[in-house]
Amino acid sequence: MWKGSVVAEQREKYLFGIDLDGTLLNPAGAVSDRTKAAIHAVLKAGHKVAFATGRNYIEAREIFEIVGHHDLAVLVSGAIVVDTRVRQTVHRSTMDPTLAGELCAAIESLGHAAVALQDRQHAGLDYLVSEGRNVHESLSSWLTLSGLILERRAKLADEDHTHTLRVSTVLDYAPAAELMAVVEKDFGRRAYVHGIVVASDGVEIIEMFDPLVNKWLGLKRVADHHGVSHERIVAIGDDMNDLAMIEQSKFGIAMGNARTDVKNVAKRTIGSNADDGLAEFLEEWLNT
Repeated sequence: MWKGSVVAEQREKYLFGIDLDGTLLNPAGAVSDRTKAAIHAVLKAGHKVAFATGRNYIEAREIFEIVGHHDLAVLVSGAIVVDTRVRQTVHRSTMDPTLAGELCAAIESLGHAAVALQDRQHAGLDYLVSEGRNVHESLSSWLTLSGLILERRAKLADEDHTHTLRVSTVLDYAPAAELMAVVEKDFGRRAYVHGIVVASDGVEIIEMFDPLVNKWLGLKRVADHHGVSHERIVAIGDDMNDLAMIEQSKFGIAMGNARTDVKNVAKRTIGSNADDGLAEFLEEWLNT
């Protein structure tokens, strides 16, 4: 249930910030016809929809095409805002180059491959990846996605990180916990760090950003562009990179399949992505 009534406020126009994996996408990684129809009904009613994802543009563009919605999108967990109609970055928050190098060094010192995500519009490629260190099979599969441009470097700790948006790696649970402990101890508030569990693969994606990067800040920039009050942002997601937007939004919505930490800060928990929970919520919103 809602913590407070929203019926009277629904006469206003809203911005719906919608996560992709675990929210828009069902467990098979597809967009259901019902979900697609619900999003277009929201748009037809005059509201705005901004997809907010940890993916970069190349990794997310097929989903935008499937849904048939192109507008400003919050990508890389808030590090960039892209106008997907013209495929141009309109805002980006790069990491401090020294911090990015130190984080890569921490990962590499434990024997793992560091991955530095770049803004292709400026760097001409998507990823820098450590060479000669352990690359998890799940990470290797992701990096072979069609259209990605990556280069392997002997030591990412020594690379130029002028265009680095995020430093990450993919690990089994035990080494992931070890890395998280090292980063939290050695870097404290210098970096924003979260882990995204991929239960189907038995791995955790450890992602590190500039401390002022999150999806909520990205959604506020989109809201400002569209002239929508921050009080009328509806944020919907399921994982740790959705935590800030769900906690800060007046209408923070957790999916039924969301992690416990996300549900704990949400104003409401809806159905799971396996049961068209997003579509059901949007239909309810429009019919209230």
